[in-house]
Amino acid sequence: MSGPGLWLARAMVLPALLLPATPLPAVPADPASAASTACPVPDEIGLSGIVLPAARAAVRRDHRLVVLALGDGSTLGKAAQGPEYSYPARLQARLRQALPGVDVSVVTRAAPHRTAAAVVRSLDADLAGTGARLVIWNAGTVEAGLGTDPLDLADDISAGIALIRATGADLILVDPQFAPSISRIVDLAPYREAVRRSGASNDVPVLDRYELMRSWSNSGLLDLDVTEPGRRVQVARQVFDCLAAALAEAILPALTHEDTP
Repeated sequence: MSGPGLWLARAMVLPALLLPATPLPAVPADPASAASTACPVPDEIGLSGIVLPAARAAVRRDHRLVVLALGDGSTLGKAAQGPEYSYPARLQARLRQALPGVDVSVVTRAAPHRTAAAVVRSLDADLAGTGARLVIWNAGTVEAGLGTDPLDLADDISAGIALIRATGADLILVDPQFAPSISRIVDLAPYREAVRRSGASNDVPVLDRYELMRSWSNSGLLDLDVTEPGRRVQVARQVFDCLAAALAEAILPALTHEDTP
């Protein structure tokens, strides 16, 4: 594919489900209802046994945890009609429920079409301004849309990891999202691999969002190619809550496990 066709494919990499071009009809505002869908996380896909020493120390010592969510438009939750339905908001709700007595805040620093390079440029200020002890960074989707060299993406992620590590904060990387219609047009594999390799080479856990969403789609749990506007809102809310559930499932044991005598 080349010329206008390639440009269109790249422009479509952020699926309509998660970044609608036109306003969608109103859906009753009830963030708790988004959690009604059970989202199984296969053992081979989910994160287990990760270590988050900075976040754990903040919870135990200060009874406070600030999580910084970095990313592009999908991090903002616009397709779900409100930031309260975004994955950072749903993750905050889950962590607060599971950690009574701990002041949990999940702060979002994201923008539509925000690249990893742009994230890195503002990272020092974002880390200093929030005091985050845990960073969750969605990376790679925008670069796939722009046709960025995956090696450049890996370099940007590595630069960001160094900045985060310099503050002593923990990090979880999240790879590009999945939608059936997009996977047939755009090759996300090099960008997923860039995120995975960056994590592996720097000993940073990577949540495989792509495979998680694909498993939910293939099982029929979520219709990621839905076109009816009202259903798109509902599915977007479910996607974000499912992602929050997967992250909480990985994070909570790292915060609450007891030291071995």
